[in-house]
Amino acid sequence: MLAINGSFPYFRTSLGKIRSYYFAVCLILTGFAAHAQEHEVGAWVGIANYFGSLNPSFNWQYPHPAGGLLYRYNINKRWAAKAVVSYGEVSGNDATSKIAFDRQRNLSFRSSIADVCGTFEFNFFKWNKNNPKHNGFTPYIAVGFGMFFFNPEAFYKGQWYYLQPLGTEGQNDPSYSGVKKYKLYSFEVPLEGGFKIHIKKNWSANIFASVHETFTKYLDDVSGVYASTASLPGGSHGIAAALADRSGEVNDGVNIGKPGYQRGNGRYDQYVFVGVAITYTFMSLKCPPPGQDWPYR
Repeated sequence: MLAINGSFPYFRTSLGKIRSYYFAVCLILTGFAAHAQEHEVGAWVGIANYFGSLNPSFNWQYPHPAGGLLYRYNINKRWAAKAVVSYGEVSGNDATSKIAFDRQRNLSFRSSIADVCGTFEFNFFKWNKNNPKHNGFTPYIAVGFGMFFFNPEAFYKGQWYYLQPLGTEGQNDPSYSGVKKYKLYSFEVPLEGGFKIHIKKNWSANIFASVHETFTKYLDDVSGVYASTASLPGGSHGIAAALADRSGEVNDGVNIGKPGYQRGNGRYDQYVFVGVAITYTFMSLKCPPPGQDWPYR
């Protein structure tokens, strides 16, 4: 009995140490997880659309599927930083334009877009999914900076042709045309607006639209004026000349593209992503409050 009774203080001390260790570990994990709940990962799906020389009226006639992956760091309840990698396709076609000159010009293109950008977001309402006093819904706006890659092509006589190597505005002979070959990448400024909605526990949804203001006029391969066929590969009988001026296909064989005449509007192109994102937030562990018996239930 003496031995057994003598063990009780040791047992109580050991239990106390275990509880202390438990609380210490739990506090450490809570601190780590509380920090972790600042981080979100997710994916989005939606559509892409283009605005430029072949769509100056901001029509939505050629939407294409798009999607991507995102990471968000919630700086606080109002501000967040986000990185997004996206992929989509855009296109335009003069044949469907309401503008007579565009229909007569008769140009068309398509291009894939690979986009990498970072933005800063501002939440109009406090955004904290762990606190019932805060909203599980908020509108937000964002602005940032990024880069995208593109490669316009056109369909002609049953085949797709990449347009940049052809220099349809005389880029292959800049000493003659005065126009340099454009690069197949460009910087861009994304402007985004949308809504964040808490679904359940770690999951949220974002509904958004982002307009990407580019620094290229050649997303559609159209910008300036018609070039002389003397500056095009193959001259007047080459594939470059055929794709530089396609007005003859709808104008009884008569081309309107005289050298120096307007071909594009000379403005920077834009593209838009519209979609829905689903994100997962790394949430904190629930540790027992001070004074609560262990184990906590």
